[in-house]
Amino acid sequence: MADRTLRSAAVMAAGTVLSRLLGFIRIALLAAAIGTALRGDIFTAANTIPNSLYILLAGGVFNTVLVPQLVRAIKNHSDGGQDFTNRILTFGFVVLAIVTVACVLLAPAIAELYLPKELHDPSRVTEKANMIMFVRLCLPQIFFYGAFVLVGQVLNARRRFGPMMWAPIANNIVACASIVVFLLIYRVGDNPPTYSHGEELLLGLGHTVGIAVQLLVLLPYLKASGHTYRPKFGLRGTGLGHTARLGIWTVLFVAVNQVTLVVVTQLAIAGSASSDPGAKAGLFAYSTAMLIILVPHGIVTVSLATAALPQMSALAADGDTAEVGRLSARSIRQTLAIVVPAAAAMIAFAYPIVTIIAGYGSGKNNLTLMSYTLMTLALGIVPFTVQYFQLRTFYAFEDTRTPFFLQCVIAATNIAAAVIGVRVLLDQTHLRFSGVVLGGAYSLAYLVAVLISRPVLRRRVPRVPGAGIGLPLLAMVIAAVAGAGAGRVALWLLSLVIDWSGPLGAVLQLGVAAIVMLPVYAGVSRVLRIHEVNDVVSMVTSKLPIRR
Repeated sequence: MADRTLRSAAVMAAGTVLSRLLGFIRIALLAAAIGTALRGDIFTAANTIPNSLYILLAGGVFNTVLVPQLVRAIKNHSDGGQDFTNRILTFGFVVLAIVTVACVLLAPAIAELYLPKELHDPSRVTEKANMIMFVRLCLPQIFFYGAFVLVGQVLNARRRFGPMMWAPIANNIVACASIVVFLLIYRVGDNPPTYSHGEELLLGLGHTVGIAVQLLVLLPYLKASGHTYRPKFGLRGTGLGHTARLGIWTVLFVAVNQVTLVVVTQLAIAGSASSDPGAKAGLFAYSTAMLIILVPHGIVTVSLATAALPQMSALAADGDTAEVGRLSARSIRQTLAIVVPAAAAMIAFAYPIVTIIAGYGSGKNNLTLMSYTLMTLALGIVPFTVQYFQLRTFYAFEDTRTPFFLQCVIAATNIAAAVIGVRVLLDQTHLRFSGVVLGGAYSLAYLVAVLISRPVLRRRVPRVPGAGIGLPLLAMVIAAVAGAGAGRVALWLLSLVIDWSGPLGAVLQLGVAAIVMLPVYAGVSRVLRIHEVNDVVSMVTSKLPIRR
């Protein structure tokens, strides 16, 4: 079972790696085209809102509730879940269409929710109009996001994990193409404070079309998985009432999350909208740093969790809580074997990382503050990873109520720390690096989450042999710090004779850092007998063309 989970995760990880690389190319192009200050923040916020609203209005139920239901339908229904799946898909498509139309009509009001007080000033009327227009152009993405996830979850339930991870590549290609056209048509370097109507249409529609293409790429795989979709209305006999009861808590869960996102977005834009002179780190810096820390999450964590959730759901349905605990803990340890050194590397080599992504054209003015933002966010990736698996263990038991209350604590901690940090500390000092403070608030919130969630989960999954993560995590941190420290020393010594400036120098820095850090991490892990790290090293080295 473990081998099958790893194979499925490997397929998903390969697609995610390429998709993430293209995603960072898109960010680099955006940074060069529109900068990383207020102009970049306006588009970043507008392009983020559709996904946020989708998650709020439908995504929570689609993502966390339907997978266990689909698994049970495929396993227990005589038709392999065909009728159940068709009814759920049809219902989902209709709901998504209604929600999308309503949101497009309410675009000005939706945009207002995300605007800080600084952009309500009469002198910022043009920037506000840009935000509203971008929101209106991007909101149709809600339907395509939702349909993509619905179809993808059907494929996941049928153990076809790869297509959902590979399809976003098409989205990134389309989005990158629209930005390249933008760069060819409009002058870069003048840093105009606002957008023209043509710029709005090109960026807004280009990104929306990309999400639509992502869905279209997925459709052929649905039929290939053995499911033929035919619209079928009517929910009687589908057990949707049970799903809806589970979904209530999930909707509340994501609602709390979205309240946090609205507050964070307002505070982040407030930093870059300030009239104070000097470098600023706002929403673009925060969002870019978030994308960076989520690379190991998307490649490793999501892949392993997606592959493990159907198995945990089946084990939970059979009442095998001990095996659920072992599978969950094993998946966490396997993930942390890569996430921990990745977090250490992001902290130790933050500046060259952000230089590669945003060190071009209009985007190279805020690199120092962007690197600090990455450091504070990277501190939270380990507790975030642990919490991610813990929540999915609750979902395997169809318990959506407990995660809601846990998320309330996370949200309260994040919001309180963010508001105090930005509106009190930064306002008093007149500094505008809100992204850095928001990163620290995020990390603190997930550290608190792990500390309170672990004992709660023990009531559902008792402690069993083979389900520990504390000591392996400590050993991984020791090995990762040793590796990152060795990499920093190597870069310092070489800086005495090498000029590391610019994106090319940043690439060379990361190359040297990797050459030094990875063997040290692997060697210390072997000494400390960290089995998960040793297994990863053995798997990688077995693929190398080395003659023995």
